[in-house]
This record gives sequence, C-alpha cells and structure tokens, in this order.
Amino acid sequence: MEGKFLANIGNVYRDQGKLEQSLEMFEKAVRIYRKTLGPETAEVARALINMGHTLQQQTKHQEAMAKYHQGLAIFRSALGGEHDLVAGTLHSMAVCSLRMGDKAGALEFVREAHSMFTKMGLSHGQAQQVATILEALERTG
Repeated sequence: MEGKFLANIGNVYRDQGKLEQSLEMFEKAVRIYRKTLGPETAEVARALINMGHTLQQQTKHQEAMAKYHQGLAIFRSALGGEHDLVAGTLHSMAVCSLRMGDKAGALEFVREAHSMFTKMGLSHGQAQQVATILEALERTG
C-alpha cells in the first residue's frame, strides 16, 4: 500500500513539473515493492517505467531507456510477452528512441508493439498512437 501511495505521489509530482521529487518517490516505491512484493512484479516494472517517463521529461533519454528496458524485462517475466503493458512499454521505448534520433530502433519497438496490439484486437488509445507512429516511420523510411 505504501509503495502505491509513493508511486501516485511520484505521478503527481511529475504532472506538476517537480521532476526530481517525482524520481525520488518512484525510487522509494521500487524499493518498497521489491522488499514487500518481490523483485520481479508488475508493480516494480510500472514504477520503473514511470521513472523512465520522468527521465524523458528531463531529456535524460539514455537513462530513461535503461529504466524502460528494466521494466520491460520484468513485465515480460511477470505478465508474459503478449500483454498490453508490454506493448505500452515498447511504445514508450519507440518514442524515446525517436527523441534520441534512433529511427531504426524506434521502428523495431513500434512494430513489436503494433503486432501485440493487433493480436489483442486493440485499435484505440495507445494502440492508435502506435499505428500512427508506425505508418509515419514506414513512410519516411
């Protein structure tokens, strides 16, 4: 319960632009989740992904990508390879790759995310964003 509270505060801080405080809350949430729930849980992954989002807002794209990779590995382990949270993380990784100027990496991530969303029958929200990015990347080569 405490980990979820801290993660929620981290999201609020990020929304307010208080990015350092946001990171601190997510780091604390990760520690608590790992201690109370175990190191390979969806809650740990979600907090790591949120850290990645905050780091992206700070334009710390390499650090963000490292958090995304950690979270993705945990999501795949905890939830399986074909899950909407896995696809959503791949979407975040594609956006981060684009911001780093890595179109090839972005294309790889967005293709995998699109494939997952398609298999799940999802075509709205984040799935639509992924489809739009994929179309734009394939068009521009």
